Amino acid sequence: MAEKCIVPQDWEGYFDELYKKIKNMDEKVEIDIEAPSVFEKEEAKGLTLLGLSFDPKDKVLSVLSENLDHLIQKPQEICVEEQNGAITQIRVTDGTGAEHFIKFSTPVK
Repeated sequence: MAEKCIVPQDWEGYFDELYKKIKNMDEKVEIDIEAPSVFEKEEAKGLTLLGLSFDPKDKVLSVLSENLDHLIQKPQEICVEEQNGAITQIRVTDGTGAEHFIKFSTPVK
């Protein structure tokens, strides 16, 4: 699996395009989130993804699901892991240096 980092000026467009792909998939996209702010460093598993966007004005990456709205403040680095051209995971380092992992149960092409 190869990881590539997205340059900050491309974050908004990247997540807009990624969400369009996810929204048009035939099946629901489930995600797992590992982050220090989720359930006291526990993992949130099997969440159905409802939205994914980056707001450049407020510098917030929003990961919205049916049971949890996960907001990542002031991302410093956003990298995606791909396998055979499909995204399997997104790793985000926030403004405090903490890492957030968004793992897709179905890779997104």
